[in-house]
Amino acid sequence: KLMPQLNEIELKKQIGSGDFSRLYFLYGEEKYLIRHYTSLIIKKAVDPAFADFNLHGYDGKGVDFDDVSQAAEALPMMSERTLVHIKDLALDSLNSDQSDKFLKLISDIPETTVILISNPSLDVNMKSAKGRKILSEVDKFGCSVAFEHAGLNQLIKLVEKGASSRNCTISPSNARYLLTLIGDDMTVIINELDKICAYKKEGEIGREHIDAVVVKTVQARVFDLAKALTSGNCDLAMDILDTLIAMKEEPINILGALITPYVDMYRAKVYVSGGLRAEDAAKDFNYKNKEFRLTNGARAASKYSVSQIRTFLDVLDDADRLLKSTSVSGRLVLEQTITKLFLVSNGEKI
Repeated sequence: KLMPQLNEIELKKQIGSGDFSRLYFLYGEEKYLIRHYTSLIIKKAVDPAFADFNLHGYDGKGVDFDDVSQAAEALPMMSERTLVHIKDLALDSLNSDQSDKFLKLISDIPETTVILISNPSLDVNMKSAKGRKILSEVDKFGCSVAFEHAGLNQLIKLVEKGASSRNCTISPSNARYLLTLIGDDMTVIINELDKICAYKKEGEIGREHIDAVVVKTVQARVFDLAKALTSGNCDLAMDILDTLIAMKEEPINILGALITPYVDMYRAKVYVSGGLRAEDAAKDFNYKNKEFRLTNGARAASKYSVSQIRTFLDVLDDADRLLKSTSVSGRLVLEQTITKLFLVSNGEKI
């Protein structure tokens, strides 16, 4: 029978009890959590004293499933389990030969083996037809866990908890302010929190401590605004807008910077849809030394149709015309634009 996708709490419970499934697939946007749970599973499932015998690691790029099968069949030595870890496996784009071998591998995992596939730096699209098909097979024989970006309230709690474990405290409003500066990527949040707490040493973190340590360009903040929108976090996008307005940033400059990532998405999407690589657009448009923008654009665009991305550009074009031709409040135009972009990204008509 199909096992449902696990959520983080259920996964934590399984690891805590030591009652492991034979197969795990950890994927999604939140790379920090994927790394965290990968190392927890490895630590808990394999006795470190005998890890040399019982832990087998593979890189997903160019992985040989015959080798993996052999390792999975190996009986554990002086331990309860053998653990096979495959890192960064593009499960959404296996060719038919790899796909057959992979399905054979997971359909017959010995009782003493755990296979862990985790993607701490690779993005996969498990919502495509191919992705969904392979995901249903994974859930038939084990558990998949999708780690998506946390909501704003969860992130505020994470910042508060992180500060207290580093001998500091932070109010919810200052935690929220920090997030408007640095976005919602947990790896970045933890890194910045380390820096702020090292600077403060102990006690209450105020805005002045955050400002002293966290420096963000307008371009970077607007990029985070676009990222918050494409990951469905409208609250965070509005908060970032508030910060930009409070910094006396011109609405027309904010909009100009916001248009860039959407144009990147459109170019990348059109090239990928035409069977090319997103980076191929670099030659036709001026992306010298900025090819990473097309890679990011392709990743962000993967969840949208070409017509959705065209609608994003129409919304931004309307906003540009409004800002340049009327005396209407720039902030109001930007708030309406963010709301419309959010609705379109959720597949709603505007």
